[in-house]
Amino acid sequence: MKCWNCQSALDEALLCARCGMPQPTEFLGAFEVLGLAPRLNWDAAELQRSYEQLAQKCHPDLFWAHMDERVLTAARRAMRTLNDAYRELRDPIGRLRYVLAATGHSRELTRTVPDGLQESAQIVDRVLRTVEKARSSADRETWEAHQDHLASLQVQVEKAQEHSESVRAGLVVEWDNAVGNAPMAWPQVSDGWYEQAIRWLGEREYLDALTTRMHTGRDWQEVSEAGSVK
Repeated sequence: MKCWNCQSALDEALLCARCGMPQPTEFLGAFEVLGLAPRLNWDAAELQRSYEQLAQKCHPDLFWAHMDERVLTAARRAMRTLNDAYRELRDPIGRLRYVLAATGHSRELTRTVPDGLQESAQIVDRVLRTVEKARSSADRETWEAHQDHLASLQVQVEKAQEHSESVRAGLVVEWDNAVGNAPMAWPQVSDGWYEQAIRWLGEREYLDALTTRMHTGRDWQEVSEAGSVK
């Protein structure tokens, strides 16, 4: 690819190293924009450093002196693309979602009960419904009567979360090992990897929602008829 301004070969995605002009970004992926290999395991500080270094080079304010709308438009687009790329990749789960979408494996996720919770999922939901109803009706006696049961169920949920993290770690290692064979290209992994990643995201959504409900259920706050917390 060549620079639109000086026709030099481009070494960076967003800027020409020779003339410093911002470049078109329409066909760039998030990892390309940040100049990073498409790995799933990235240190947050390293991602931020890459973002900040590029932002210092392509911020639109740096190009006002050119008085050329083509340059200013390109700079705005480059900065917008950089912001979007960083927003998509800075979170580990966001990176996994991006990889699935970028490789054509994105699907509408369905919350999935993890294997370790399938036998107790209905019990957990029933206890939580009882506790939530007690909180909303200011029935502290019923709420307290279910706290020990809720605490024991929370232990099961925490174990499921630990297992979930170990599964994610395995997915990351397998993906990144494949990236190591072609550091700036999408790696070749099995269809089974994608299926497991999609299932993991569904389980993660279920666990996140369940954890939020359990934390709320263990926190006594009376709710008035008007809906405000006392």
